[in-house]
Amino acid sequence: MIDNATVADRPREQPSRRFARSRQMADRLRRERLYSEKRPRDLLFQAIEEILREQHQTGERRILSRLIREAARRARDWASRLGCQFTRWDAASSAVANAMLRAGVFLAADGHPISAGIEAQATHVARVVDRYRDVTEAFLLEVLIRRLQDVTTRDHLALAHVLFRQFDRGVPIEDLEDRVVILLARLADRVELRDETYVTRCA
Repeated sequence: MIDNATVADRPREQPSRRFARSRQMADRLRRERLYSEKRPRDLLFQAIEEILREQHQTGERRILSRLIREAARRARDWASRLGCQFTRWDAASSAVANAMLRAGVFLAADGHPISAGIEAQATHVARVVDRYRDVTEAFLLEVLIRRLQDVTTRDHLALAHVLFRQFDRGVPIEDLEDRVVILLARLADRVELRDETYVTRCA
């Protein structure tokens, strides 16, 4: 059990070390083709939601590759109107789609998750799972825990920076840290805490 008083009394990390840690985490996600900044990610999530909602109303069906292409185009248009200075939409949409696919949030017409693999891009997407944003972002945390193997309770701030800080610098960092621990709690069946280090459970 963590001694809350001890954790509260512990000095905060030096900013230079924290930012270096965030860069390490971002680089790890880039190598996995999973890294996206928060604002483009949210716009892509919103575009995917809207397209799937329209699709449900019209009865039209889209394969995954077309869904992501149209979502990227729509998100780019919204970003332009919002004055969001972002240009790497191809990379962002690919990363978000990859994260969602590996997190298992895309559902086929039979209600089963679309599996990552050679057939995925050609599979018709019917909908996404409930709370798919939480599931997808929790998956990103799980990847970092599994790949780095040294993520601890002292990394909450670095995790908040790498996943969320680009979205709105007016949002208190404490709120983003809270978002991190809420997502970590979703991983309780697959991740455990050992001496303040997060460890993935054996299958």
